[in-house]
Amino acid sequence: MPWILGGCGCLTLIAIIITVVCLLAYRAKQKVTEFKSDFKSALKSVDDTSKALVDPKSVPKEQWDVYVNAKGSLPRSLQDKFIAFRFIYPKTFKVQPQSEVNFVKVEKYAGKGEDNTAENFAVGSASFDPPRAQSTALYDKLLDTLGKQIARSFHNYTELKRIDVTVDGVTSRAALFQADFNDAAKTMIYGKTIVVHPTGKEKGVTILLLGTSLSRDIKSPDDLGVKGDTAEILHSFSFM
Repeated sequence: MPWILGGCGCLTLIAIIITVVCLLAYRAKQKVTEFKSDFKSALKSVDDTSKALVDPKSVPKEQWDVYVNAKGSLPRSLQDKFIAFRFIYPKTFKVQPQSEVNFVKVEKYAGKGEDNTAENFAVGSASFDPPRAQSTALYDKLLDTLGKQIARSFHNYTELKRIDVTVDGVTSRAALFQADFNDAAKTMIYGKTIVVHPTGKEKGVTILLLGTSLSRDIKSPDDLGVKGDTAEILHSFSFM
């Protein structure tokens, strides 16, 4: 009998050892899985931050800055209309004081002082009804509304045409117009208003590009988004 009891004792010990080894192996595997999950999360966080700041389209050149739209810096009137985007702009442009209408506006002046605008680039909010609808008719309806608003601010406002444009890979709609400052020099204003509704998002943006006859690059509304600094700003614009 003793040898039987001894044998049972060995078997019990072996079983305990196997159980402990299996438990340790399971815990080690679990730790590895948790580490991989945490590591992937960390990588995603770093990647998201990198995209926000150093996306290839938004890497600042020398003498260029990056603008990233941040919800926390917006007035209450724009909080529920927030949409994440970014772009680069030359240091020759100045970020204008925050308004209740635009997420951001950057402007370049002709010569010294801030009395004569050469070019500016503004991004405002856009809402759609229904929220995920995308159609030329809907974009044109918004452009009609924007045109009436802009016409109240500019002398001799005249819309010239509407065209399809692409912003950050999104097919969008633009209205081209001209006006003047009603001054002795008959300074002309050239504008392009763009409605952009990114796929899958309920909200979008309106982008207003302006140039004047004081700009060395902008000689007509057709030049906006094609020539000058605002063209490079528009090209760098991307949703996040």
